[in-house]
Amino acid sequence: MKVAVVTGGSSGIGLAIIKNLHSQGIKAISWDINPPKEDVPYIPCDVTSESAVKAAVSQTVEKFGQPTILINNCGLQFLSPVEEFPIEKWNQLISILLTGTFLCSKHLIPSMKNNGWGRIINVSSIHGKVASPFKAAYVSAKHGVLGLSKVMALELAEHGITVNSICPGFVDTPLMRQQMSKQAELNSMSEDQVAQEIMLKPACIKKFTSTEQVAGMVNYFISDAASTITGEAFSMSGGWGMGQ
Repeated sequence: MKVAVVTGGSSGIGLAIIKNLHSQGIKAISWDINPPKEDVPYIPCDVTSESAVKAAVSQTVEKFGQPTILINNCGLQFLSPVEEFPIEKWNQLISILLTGTFLCSKHLIPSMKNNGWGRIINVSSIHGKVASPFKAAYVSAKHGVLGLSKVMALELAEHGITVNSICPGFVDTPLMRQQMSKQAELNSMSEDQVAQEIMLKPACIKKFTSTEQVAGMVNYFISDAASTITGEAFSMSGGWGMGQ
């Protein structure tokens, strides 16, 4: 049985990915600082701490076996104009979104090399390709994830390991709903106005992506059909910007 690690797997996109992987007979474990909202395998892990990541690797191998699939999915958002952006929030987002992706990949790659096969899938964002106001740290981190993914793809191809990124637009999760509320405050708008006039405005398809759709893209990347795809960043954004 294949073993998968999903960071931030206790809710939202991560939980949907875990449930989908379980339906395919893959043992998927959430690494998260928060306990899962449903009954899924869980190991507490602060992905910004190298010692915590090492400990989570050891616990995962001991309890479930060597992971050969990693989905770096931890998410966090903070909105502020650049000149008011608190340095502690900048550091927090960069640590979780970018450094966490690096640390989890670094310490799970040996398991994949030992097996001669692996899949690393980084849940980036459409903001890994484009920018929006008030999201300096998030946009910077997500752009960094795409660069890191390309480096790992080059280094790991000869070992049977592929590395790809998913770049969703707005996915209907509790995190997105919190962001909508903050955008409403920053722009003096209602949440419905934010949804239609800000979040969905750049997209051709005017609806939010579901967590199940993102989980479906993960399925593709771990399948044999994607065995020669690596270093790519696939958008799931409703055609963001194409209709402008």
